[in-house]
Amino acid sequence: MKTDYTKLEKDNSFKKSYINSTLWWKNILLAPPILLLFGGLIGIIYIFHLDKLVSWYILPYLILFVVGTILLKATKKYLQKGMMTTPGSFIVCLAKPIGEKDGYTYAAFVKDTHRHNKHYINNETKDLSFDEIIASGQPFTKKSMPLGEKEIYIRAYPTKEITKRNASWREEDIFPILYIDDKYTFVIKKKDLIA
Repeated sequence: MKTDYTKLEKDNSFKKSYINSTLWWKNILLAPPILLLFGGLIGIIYIFHLDKLVSWYILPYLILFVVGTILLKATKKYLQKGMMTTPGSFIVCLAKPIGEKDGYTYAAFVKDTHRHNKHYINNETKDLSFDEIIASGQPFTKKSMPLGEKEIYIRAYPTKEITKRNASWREEDIFPILYIDDKYTFVIKKKDLIA
């Protein structure tokens, strides 16, 4: 199964399907193209209300609108490609559930070269104390957090979300996740694993 996970990590269409769940669009680089688009659109609407839509007056606003559209598409592609090629992001890891509380399933995973090794994850997590992890008070529901000095990360997912995305995880006792960064770590959908 390791080769399947490696293929997923290199598949750009797989990455793009999950990048839309992040806030990649909250970037200052998108402001200029959006302003150009907005300016062009307001100008076209203004010319339309003056009944001069078929005149030379529309040309500057039309150019603004077209340039804004082209610039927006190019900036979007640049930002998404930059995110997808960042080292250590968009890696597939195996997560081992270590306990459940308040509708959340707490899972442990590693990001290193053993991230696809089911036996390694099981060995590393067998001595973890779920009660100690809960008592630490860390915001595991908001982001993936390292556990002390170890290379093990903990993330809490709504149990319903895991079941919805990967119904067979309870039988397998392990499920694959996509680590983009500490804030964005998603449960991989079963359909992406089969494809």
